[in-house]
Amino acid sequence: MVTIACVLRSGGGYDCSWAEKIKAMAARNLTIPHKFACLSDLKDAPDRIPLPHNWVGWWAKLALFAPDLIEPPYLYFDLDTVICGNFDKLTQIPVDFGMCRNFNNPEMVNSSVMLFNKVPTQVYEKFAKQPDAYIHHYNRIANETYVGDQAFIWDALHRKVDLLTDSFKGIYSYKRHCTRRLPLDTAIVCFHGHPKPLHVSDEWVKEHWHDDKHVCKKTVSS
Repeated sequence: MVTIACVLRSGGGYDCSWAEKIKAMAARNLTIPHKFACLSDLKDAPDRIPLPHNWVGWWAKLALFAPDLIEPPYLYFDLDTVICGNFDKLTQIPVDFGMCRNFNNPEMVNSSVMLFNKVPTQVYEKFAKQPDAYIHHYNRIANETYVGDQAFIWDALHRKVDLLTDSFKGIYSYKRHCTRRLPLDTAIVCFHGHPKPLHVSDEWVKEHWHDDKHVCKKTVSS
């Protein structure tokens, strides 16, 4: 049993409907037993697990590394991800922890998709000691790719992270790979930065993300 996870923090550009869409898209594109979990401070979030901290913005994602919050294995998706193909094999990559390769800088990682077979809790433990100081530091030195939670995770793991995209070829960037058409093997499209799925009119986005009849409200996949 694998858990599909997302993080929904209030105060940004997302609401519960974005988490519902991740849940629905995952259910349509997995054939293995799975369940869903949304770490959130919003009481109406689907399959909610309360966020243990009030960390702002994308820093809330570091709760994923807390011990005993979600039982592994779990696969995390950013809320602005569009799932449009089977991703069974992504959940079965034999790594303790893995991230995407950064779409703009191949030497860096991207935290849009992360697989936890074992939880590297040292990431959480380090950040939780002085979150304000780390947020200030990483905001100050940020650039286009070395930014935010993904930069902190990379550094906390001594820049030694298994790359999911080396084993599973179906993860693509919308801006880099999908503005004209989807590659044939596409399963996951990451809308890092801008635009977001809400802002584009591609037919495949309409089919997989905009189509409300696919959104499940109360069901839990099993």
